[in-house]
Amino acid sequence: MHINTAAIQRGALSATEGSKPSSEKTQAVQAPGGAGAVADDVVISTLAGRLAKAAAATSATIQGFDHAALGAWVNGNTDDILYPLDAEHKAAAVKQLPQPNDAASARSAAAATAYVDRKGPNPFAGLSREQLAAISHDDSGTFTINERRAAFMQAYQEEEAWRTQVLAQAMHEYATTGKQTNFFKSVLAHFNELPLLEQSQYPANYASDLEGKIKLDFNYFNHAAGNGGPTPGSLADLLKNQDKQGLELFDLLLR
Repeated sequence: MHINTAAIQRGALSATEGSKPSSEKTQAVQAPGGAGAVADDVVISTLAGRLAKAAAATSATIQGFDHAALGAWVNGNTDDILYPLDAEHKAAAVKQLPQPNDAASARSAAAATAYVDRKGPNPFAGLSREQLAAISHDDSGTFTINERRAAFMQAYQEEEAWRTQVLAQAMHEYATTGKQTNFFKSVLAHFNELPLLEQSQYPANYASDLEGKIKLDFNYFNHAAGNGGPTPGSLADLLKNQDKQGLELFDLLLR
C-alpha cells in the first residue's frame, strides 16, 4: 500500500494559492478555500510540509497491509477521531499541539477546535479528498486530533452530499428506464477517485462487482440484460398482463 505524497503536497500548493502577484506567491499564499480561520497568509511550506509529512508517515505505517488490514487500521483511526464530546475528552484534545507548533499550525489547530465546538467553520473546506484523508488518518502527531476530526467530518459531509445527489439520479434512471447502469458508472467513477484509505472501507471486490453490473446492463423492469424484451413474471410483463400500460414503474411497485 502506498500513498502518493508528492501529489498531496502539490495539491496543497495549488489549493492554497490565492490571487497574489506571482512575486508574492513564492513568499506566502492564501489559506485553503473555506479555511480563512486558519490564516490570512500561510507560508506555502507549512501546510504542504505538514501534509507531506503526515502522508509519508501513513505510507510507511501501512506498507505491507492487505485490503483487510488497511480497512481495520482505518477503522481504528476513525474510532480515535470520533472521540466522545464530553468535557474530559474535549479537554484532552485541546492540549494536543500540532507539529511543527508554529503560528500557522497553531492557528489551524485552534480553528479545528472551534469547529469541533461548533463555534466556527470547518478550516479544511476546500481541500481535496486525498488531502483530507492525509490529515484525518495521520497518527504521527503532525495534526492534532481536532484537526483530524475536522478533516474527517469535511470528507464525510462531502460524501453524504454526493450520495444524496447520485441516489436521486438513480431513482430517476430506474423509474424511466428500469435500469441502474448509469448509476453504477457514476459510483465506479467516484470510487476510483477516492483516496486509498477511503477505498479500504469498501469490499475488496467492490470495483469489479460494479464493472460486472455495468457490463450486464440489466433492466430490472424487463428482468433481462441489455435491451432484451420483458421476461415472464417481470414487472413489465405483469404491467402488460394487467393492462396497466398507463402506470409508471413506481406506481406499479407501490401497489
